[in-house]
Amino acid sequence: MSACLAPRPQPPAQADAIVQLVLVGARGQVGRALRTQLARAARGIRADAGVDLRLAGAFDTRGFFAADGGIDPEALEAGLAPRRAGDWARLQARLAGAAQPAIVVDCTASAEVAAGYEALLDAGIGVVTPNKLANAGAWSRWQRLHQLAAARRAPYRYETTVGAALPVLGSVRAMVARGEAPTRFEAVLSGSLSYLLTRVQEGLPFSQALARAQALGLTEPDPREDLECRDLARKLLILARSAGIALERRDIEVEPLAETTDLHLTQADARWAALARDAQVRGERLVVVSEFEHGRGRIGVRALAPGHPLAQLAPGENLVRLWTPVHHELPIAIGGPGAGPAVTAAGVLGDVVEAAQALLARQYRR
Repeated sequence: MSACLAPRPQPPAQADAIVQLVLVGARGQVGRALRTQLARAARGIRADAGVDLRLAGAFDTRGFFAADGGIDPEALEAGLAPRRAGDWARLQARLAGAAQPAIVVDCTASAEVAAGYEALLDAGIGVVTPNKLANAGAWSRWQRLHQLAAARRAPYRYETTVGAALPVLGSVRAMVARGEAPTRFEAVLSGSLSYLLTRVQEGLPFSQALARAQALGLTEPDPREDLECRDLARKLLILARSAGIALERRDIEVEPLAETTDLHLTQADARWAALARDAQVRGERLVVVSEFEHGRGRIGVRALAPGHPLAQLAPGENLVRLWTPVHHELPIAIGGPGAGPAVTAAGVLGDVVEAAQALLARQYRR
């Protein structure tokens, strides 16, 4: 039979399409939203993507649950038992030796969990996460993680680390693949700070606007991550590195919104009210802008004319503008909702489906 008439490889049968999931941070805001979405979408994912996602384990700082037959995502909390020493190590060993491929979904902001990514990838276990800490460390660690993922054919997905469910990083990688790597970008990358400054400019005291953002789940668990722009610096690093730029944290100049341990920030109310009034008199809007050009990054508050694209965003929106060798006059723009547990969870679930398909393809090709 000639090569052109050879039968095409068939996708795995449904019985072979099981991918085990372990959810870390199962009772956090994003973890809860993800469990709800997984329960509702599992049947459609099986039908449309050919993937049978089975929640095999879940844990957080207080509880642990693992079951060979799978766990109902919406009934998970009733089965969580107090953590015991060695729980996670035993589950990880079981996943590494299981017939079905596995993905660890890290919905925490934990440095301890992120420190384990190399071991997971080295064991061939996929990693999906909105946790920025691993990718925002040293450039050498970024390289090591991606090299391990490639060598073990273990999917490593983190689209939601920048722009929540917006297709930012995937678009940047596609540009790099076609030889059009971005050389300059400016962006509003914090939905929480976008919401915060919009409300301040509407007349709400800074401390009250922050409290509302926290109540809506828009901020990081520790809001100082947002106010001191530490979270934004990580996003800028990940965005630049996805464009192939070996940016380090020392290459980013940061102007924090606040540097304080007082989370009520009542002493900042008068300062921000004055800044908002001054901008209003000039006909400008205050926006926290993340920028990169000529090898350097900058994060800080800019007063922009109301017609500027970054000044026209609704509360909680993100917008990324990318200049490339082809799009050097009019930039590519990607925007939309960029914060909140449900939005982030939707992006995580999309990453999970893609990672699961990659694992099944790896298994089928062996």
